[in-house]
Parts: sequence; C-alpha cells; structure tokens
Amino acid sequence: MRIREINSNVGIGGIDRNVVADANGVLKTIDFNAYGLFHARLAGDQVFSSPGNIMTLLFNSPLSTSPYYSYNTSTGTLTFNQAGNYLVTLQAGFANMAAAGTQLTLGVRPVPDASYLARGTHYAAVAPASATIGELMSYTTLIIVPASGYQVRFTTTSSGTFTVLATESGGTGSGNVTNVTIQKI
Repeated sequence: MRIREINSNVGIGGIDRNVVADANGVLKTIDFNAYGLFHARLAGDQVFSSPGNIMTLLFNSPLSTSPYYSYNTSTGTLTFNQAGNYLVTLQAGFANMAAAGTQLTLGVRPVPDASYLARGTHYAAVAPASATIGELMSYTTLIIVPASGYQVRFTTTSSGTFTVLATESGGTGSGNVTNVTIQKI
C-alpha cells in the first residue's frame, strides 16, 4: 500500500481508531486510550506507626491495566513490561496524624530499593478529629523506564504516625480516596 496524500480532516476522539502495523506488517486498529492505562485502589486502610520508616502501599488488583504492566498485590511491586516514559499519579488520604505539621511523603522507589525516583511532600494543616475523613495529597511525576522488567513500588513515610485511608466516609458521601494511576506516553 502506498499513501500519496493525507487530507487535513481531524479525527474524532473516542470514535475514530488509530491504525498500526504489527510485527508482520499487517495493518490493524487499536484504541490507545484504553491500552496504556494502569489504575488500582488501595487494598485497605494502612496504619503507619514507625515514623521515619518507609511503608509500601499495597493496592488491590488493578481496575484497569494493559500488557505494559504487571502488579503483585502481595509485595506491592509493579513491573513495567516495556521501556518508555510513564506518567504516574499517586493520590492518598491521610488521617489519624499525631499532630498538625506532620510531614507526609508519597514516593516511587525502584526495586531493589534505592533512592526515590520521585516523591512529593505535604505538611498536615491540622490533626484531623475524624478517622474516616483525612487530608488529601496528590502527586504526579514522569518515570523513564530504561528496560522491560524494571520494577518499582509506591511508598509513604512520615515524621509521625498516621493512617492511609482506602476510602473516606462522611457527610458528603463515601468513596475511594487512595489510588495510583499510570499511563504510558
């Protein structure tokens, strides 16, 4: 097949498909919007009682995933199955802080463990009175995965004790608050 001219029509997101060639040169369509996403929610509340130590966040089986990722729910290890650039967003709800000013950190660490690949820090404004509604922290970063088989874990640490909430419940309703979303770009 030879294409001599491409018109200036703009595709319609969510309706039009991308055309790709497989390893044998056969043309196929693929929906990249659904293909490169990983999303998982925290398996349950996690209590942090050792200030200064690093705790791995343990997520449930992914709600959305693709062949780019595999996740071990027992160890909290995410394996990338392809090199490339990935956007990572960690969101967490923190409650039961020992005091206002408690430093809370979300991070991405390689396996085996070494320095952070990425991290974000938040200082609690107040020590929440409720164990079901906490302070929210969200952090987005770019990770450059050098090779297939590269592994990371998602972590939290703090200057005091706290609970990472899987869900919040209160006067405005209940729902998921701690999750991780990754997208290959």
